Amino acid sequence: MKEKGKKTMHTIPEVDTPDFIFLGIVTSEPDYKLSVILNKRFGISLHHDSRGIIDGNGESASVFSVFNTSPSILSLVANKCERSFLLRKLKNIDYFLVIHGVSDRKKAESLASDIRSIQEVTAVFVFDSCDIKDKKIKLLAK
Repeated sequence: MKEKGKKTMHTIPEVDTPDFIFLGIVTSEPDYKLSVILNKRFGISLHHDSRGIIDGNGESASVFSVFNTSPSILSLVANKCERSFLLRKLKNIDYFLVIHGVSDRKKAESLASDIRSIQEVTAVFVFDSCDIKDKKIKLLAK
């Protein structure tokens, strides 16, 4: 009989979730059309980022579309692609509008209220990254 060796336990430290506010937008519009609507409504310039957000590697990688302003104040990120969701816990949300810089809940609520008045938008929710328990949340902060 073999002797049982000593078991070594390793703990993996939790990575701190960056603190930022983002909006969840529900709409049936495609990403490029939503970016045009937001550009006209707020006088901003969201441009398509060809790199997108890549989740995974190889053939199983999922690429989520991203539209950024320059300088980076806002980012519009698709939550869905042909294979999966960026944040599975928020699978009913179509797009995320990430607010970079200072996390001001009142400004986010005001922005959400303005976006709710857009006819093509079904619903808008305000989220704090620290409240979302999803490992992929850090991908939105980039």
